[in-house]
Amino acid sequence: MTEENKIAQVIELLVNLLGRERVVSDHASMVIYSREIFMPGSIGLSQGKIQNLASAVCYPETVDEVSKIISRARANRIPVIVFGAGSGVLVGTAPSHNGIIIDLKRMKKIRAINRTNHTVEVESGVMCEDLERALNQEGFTLGHFPGSFYHSTVGAWLSTSSAGQLSAKYGRIKDMVISLEGTLADGSIFRTRRTPRSATGPDIDQILLGSDATLAIITSAVLNIFPLPEKKIYRGFGFADVKSGLDAMRELMQKELTPAVLTLFDPAGTKFNQEKLSGPSSGCLLVVGYEAANSELSELRARLGFERLKQMGGTDLGEEPGLKWLEHRYSLPFNQSKAVSQSDTLVDTIEVSVIWKDAFALYEKVVNEISKFGMAMAHFSHACREGVYIYFSFAVSDSDPEKLKEKQQKVWESTMESCLTIGASVSNYPGISLRRAQWLKQELGVGHELLQKLKKEIDPDNILNPGKLELSQEGAPARPSKMEKKE
Repeated sequence: MTEENKIAQVIELLVNLLGRERVVSDHASMVIYSREIFMPGSIGLSQGKIQNLASAVCYPETVDEVSKIISRARANRIPVIVFGAGSGVLVGTAPSHNGIIIDLKRMKKIRAINRTNHTVEVESGVMCEDLERALNQEGFTLGHFPGSFYHSTVGAWLSTSSAGQLSAKYGRIKDMVISLEGTLADGSIFRTRRTPRSATGPDIDQILLGSDATLAIITSAVLNIFPLPEKKIYRGFGFADVKSGLDAMRELMQKELTPAVLTLFDPAGTKFNQEKLSGPSSGCLLVVGYEAANSELSELRARLGFERLKQMGGTDLGEEPGLKWLEHRYSLPFNQSKAVSQSDTLVDTIEVSVIWKDAFALYEKVVNEISKFGMAMAHFSHACREGVYIYFSFAVSDSDPEKLKEKQQKVWESTMESCLTIGASVSNYPGISLRRAQWLKQELGVGHELLQKLKKEIDPDNILNPGKLELSQEGAPARPSKMEKKE
């Protein structure tokens, strides 16, 4: 049986399972689902090119339906790719081969909010904003606010091990997970035990988190939730330079004065955002925010934290920069979309993590390297006791689309090599997917070999999101794109 005949047979099986309205295979839909949302994929799209097109998209509503879809795909060795809201920028859902895309957005139930345990059971297709609003109505918050807050799903956070803007207080998504439900590559359904902590061997939940749906498809999760804060206190501080700002951040994190928000903009970032955030005219802006369910605790921590920042050389800029940061904190993706629409300019971001000792050295090295190809700025956030995340933003320009992509690739290569050389991590969020996969082996070392063996054991036919995480390339063969622009 030819590849096309196998795919047609599987599509018919899916139609019988889900109904005609929940399976689509028209060309326009395949382009929409298979494209890269961000550059350099948008350049190829403007030229009428997509490397690989999916064969069909289906919309299950239950974990049992997901299980049956995977079973049918595996029987025919057809790849399966999971799709959330489509806001990823690391080529996590673009097909590496042909295959079937499972859009989980119809799995959108918030199954239960447990007031005793402070947990929520939620399906993977629920949008971030919808979950937070539902929790707020019950007096809770998830505390997870990624930059993609308005256009990402629970399943996407779990698959990429995402971090939110208030992770200093609430933790990353992996810190919130109590248990997972999902399906393996053979179609079997699993549910991990709902216990707060255990010492029963390797943590299966943590193995699956951040795996880009290459090891399993997560269909729901039980997550920690928190009482809504009674009081939020936000402030801006000016620091002379990046180094003094980083020292102040580290001081708060290591002296038990941990805020909810702690974000330092470098001089270029401070200048770029000066009007929008009412930051200092020179130097660096540090945004600090405290919040807690106990208003007295918020006030105490804020007072002690702000006093310490002034002792560290910070200039108190009042609450306006902090409140403006809250107002504009999700604007970056929408502002970047304006640049993406310009054919001669490519805007991108690279997020990495590093211990405090090496943070300034890595920042200087990466910014200097990026400056050889274009303009760069950075901010530091998601701080913890041992280190901090650096979020580099850069822009390169060229009238030649191929040279534009070459410049972007050189920026990525130099940044990743700088991280690996200094001992930093090539990713803090949002995961690895395809964009960072080529550097994953170097960072994980023998850990990647273990992942490869696990992948081959539980997904021997390599049907789950093949090509991602630099895992086994065996499985269904790639096919040429259906989409070529006609002159």
